[in-house]
Amino acid sequence: MNIAEINDPIEKFVAFIGEREAIRIRRFVRRDPWPWTEDPILQEYRFTNVHREDDAVSQHYQRSVRNRYSNDSRVLPATVIYRWFNRISTCDAIFNEPELSGLSRFDLYIKSGSLWALQETIEQLSEPHTTGAYIIPSKPGYPKGQGVLQYVQSWMQRDWSMEWNAWKANPPLLSYVYDWLKSEGLGSFMRGQIIADIKYVDFMQRADDWWIWATPGPGSQRGLNIVLEQPMNQAWRKGEWLPALVELSNRVTPLLATYGMERLHNQDLQNCLCEFSKYTKVARGEGRPRQIFRNRAA
Repeated sequence: MNIAEINDPIEKFVAFIGEREAIRIRRFVRRDPWPWTEDPILQEYRFTNVHREDDAVSQHYQRSVRNRYSNDSRVLPATVIYRWFNRISTCDAIFNEPELSGLSRFDLYIKSGSLWALQETIEQLSEPHTTGAYIIPSKPGYPKGQGVLQYVQSWMQRDWSMEWNAWKANPPLLSYVYDWLKSEGLGSFMRGQIIADIKYVDFMQRADDWWIWATPGPGSQRGLNIVLEQPMNQAWRKGEWLPALVELSNRVTPLLATYGMERLHNQDLQNCLCEFSKYTKVARGEGRPRQIFRNRAA
């Protein structure tokens, strides 16, 4: 399949989603040899999975944090810390390497309330400490990793345990959680990442806006413009993007069924729009993604 040759923009978008998911199945489920697609752009460049839960870092997060703390309020600060670093090597040291006491550095931090447990971990690790996938803010005047910890310590001053237990008794809207998470250094994109993780905790799946809530980023705004045949860089007015995304979901869900796929929640759909904007730039000769796909033999 050469997706770029499809003319209808919505059909092209759905074909992109279907083929990206088919690549994952051919590669990791069926264990087919490379190439896993005939589409030349998908062969050459790296695009994230259709379902964020299938990405490697998200799966490491699930093993290290959510599966371990899902019945405990500690899942909330653990998720915040994980996504503030978002690097497997750093998060392994924080969550998966117990001390002689049998406690992880994260659990020592929660138990003591002292930042030293995490500061010492960062000092012992080689740089970089944070992901290169997106921009991680760090408090000015500190090395990157230590600056992140200063922001973490500031965030931790709120009564997160009481808030989590209140959510457990009465699951909140994801839009409320998004506003509640706001803190110095914790911007819109990262708060969206945290919600994308904790929304899979059992009781959070009862949130009334679980399927429809999402927050836009530049890539998903461009992607939605492309699908709706608007100028790629046209600005979205406040309050218009999410209703347009909801309407797009209604239109693409029946088409996804023809690829054997079920409805995507809007956080996954907006992520697909972001990746589709990258695909479209390559197809139009207007740019290319930062990551070239090299792991062809895996």
